[in-house]
Amino acid sequence: MNLTAVSTVASLEVRQRIRTGRWRLTIVGLFILMTLIVLGSLYVTLAANGTYEDWSRNLLDLMIGMVLFLGLVAAPTVSATSINGDRRDATLALVQATPITSWELALGKLVGSWAASLTLIVVALPYLIWGIAGSPASVGFGILAVLVVGLLMGCYCAIGLGFSAATTRPAASAILTQAAVLGLLIGSPIAFGLSLPLTQQTHRLGVAVSTPSGASAEPDCRVEIREKRTTHTEGTWWLLVANPVLIVSDTLEAGVDDEYHGDLRSASGFFAQMLSDARSGPMIRNEDCSDFGPLHWGGPSEQEKLHSAQHIGSSWYAGLAVSIILGTAGMWTAARRLRVPAARLPKGVRVA
Repeated sequence: MNLTAVSTVASLEVRQRIRTGRWRLTIVGLFILMTLIVLGSLYVTLAANGTYEDWSRNLLDLMIGMVLFLGLVAAPTVSATSINGDRRDATLALVQATPITSWELALGKLVGSWAASLTLIVVALPYLIWGIAGSPASVGFGILAVLVVGLLMGCYCAIGLGFSAATTRPAASAILTQAAVLGLLIGSPIAFGLSLPLTQQTHRLGVAVSTPSGASAEPDCRVEIREKRTTHTEGTWWLLVANPVLIVSDTLEAGVDDEYHGDLRSASGFFAQMLSDARSGPMIRNEDCSDFGPLHWGGPSEQEKLHSAQHIGSSWYAGLAVSIILGTAGMWTAARRLRVPAARLPKGVRVA
């Protein structure tokens, strides 16, 4: 592979994205927006009698969430019209006429689109460093979470390239790419929710039942055999695995001490706990009067908490792997469609 050709195409791609001066205003505007959100959240926290420590331990969640949200919008948009837009403007054939392979051309366009989308991380870098310093997650996993966000942007750029090569009209590829990304973000929880009725099973279990005991301070307890319906999400949790919010949250929680594991006061702790709970499934056990079952005493037992939190921090790499596979499929589609001479061209596609 000719790296010089790849870098040349990437450079042309980046220059095409920033050929006007408005990109500088956009970067300045994004930095001002992030500054207002960060300082505004600090002011609101302190005004509500909160502490700086409480705010700083959530700053990394706030910044990564902001960068991820903007990246989900920007990364697919940057690449979704890269190929069919150049074909429409009659500039793609000029590049294809040079001694460059289809894979080099596709990789160059991916690197250029990816570099343009990574500008979001560069703009937010001062606040990301600030957040990593105050986060309960270790520094290594804080940096890893930022890198995972960057890799996800690259995967979505590759998906956009695939749709850009597979469709004729830039508008169609932009819509399809955004739909694919929204499918991972919103569609996966919807699919998981719709699958819940299909995973329910009935078990006959011992249930601890409290009974009044007169003047005694403690109620009496007995164990009854009852039918109990449970939802076995351990067979369908994989529907959530490629969700970008859950991937990044689980990455952050992998570096959190056991003291804060599954801490629902932070966004990453909440989402990581939700993913781990789905992967763990229900804890099927017979209750007894010694632990006063959760159905009667207001909350889960310590054993059930450990069961639901057992997979926190151990699912993010599976979700990242799925995203990389989807991005690879998009790259393969783009490279295949960029081969010259083309065997068949879709109707309405120009040759040069």
